[in-house]
Amino acid sequence: MKSESLHALIIDQHFGELSPEAAELLELHLASHAEARSAAMRIQQTLGVTRDVVLRHPELACVTSLEKRAVPVRRSSTMIPWLARAAAVLLLAALTGVGGFLVGRSESQTVTEKKAAPRKESPWARYRMTFDPAGDGMQVVRVDTAKLEDQSIR
Repeated sequence: MKSESLHALIIDQHFGELSPEAAELLELHLASHAEARSAAMRIQQTLGVTRDVVLRHPELACVTSLEKRAVPVRRSSTMIPWLARAAAVLLLAALTGVGGFLVGRSESQTVTEKKAAPRKESPWARYRMTFDPAGDGMQVVRVDTAKLEDQSIR
């Protein structure tokens, strides 16, 4: 048994909150385990000291009685709160969609307005993927950069 469980059971037994079967099982466990028995004695002594202190100095335990009040549960039979939430979700989705559309449209206009920067001469070879003329799939072909620049000038 874990020590936390043992402590809780001993405290519950002290306040009389255990069922008779559970109290009997706790007593059997304490009788067979000396370590658990010594822990139970320490907890019972602590509870006894606490009780004596509170009886001698009641101002230390400011316990006020709580009045139980019946809180009425209000349930509205109308669907207005549910419909209001649904309308708010739909409005948020519509605004998000329109905003995304407008931002995307303005971004596409700025992208098309930008001109491609001329390619710089690079010491590295360039490659591209093309279809195999024999029809067997794809092949990687080296691109001649000098011919590309001639074609881009035209």
